[in-house]
Amino acid sequence: MSTDASAAPIRNAGTPDPVDSAPPTESLVRAALDDIALLVGGAAALHQLEDDLVWTLTKRMDRIRVRLLRDLKGLAHRDEFEPRTTEPPRVHAAVEEFLVRNRAGMGE
Repeated sequence: MSTDASAAPIRNAGTPDPVDSAPPTESLVRAALDDIALLVGGAAALHQLEDDLVWTLTKRMDRIRVRLLRDLKGLAHRDEFEPRTTEPPRVHAAVEEFLVRNRAGMGE
């Protein structure tokens, strides 16, 4: 894979950053999602993850992004088909620990 883990997004000079012009809550969400995307990209490059895995993670993160930002703006959910699984997918122990801490509001 040829992804550079340290590469920053390229912006044209004089082009405002959309995060800077967004409402404060939206800016925080977008900044957090940028950080998560960079974590995924860095892990993918460092550990040479399969492209299919990276694309799957990114697509799921994009669905989360759209749903979260629509909720923040008070917009209705889209009527798009989203596959549902009857069983939760396997989750890595580190991810499970993060989810527990996030749901409990630990360390804030």
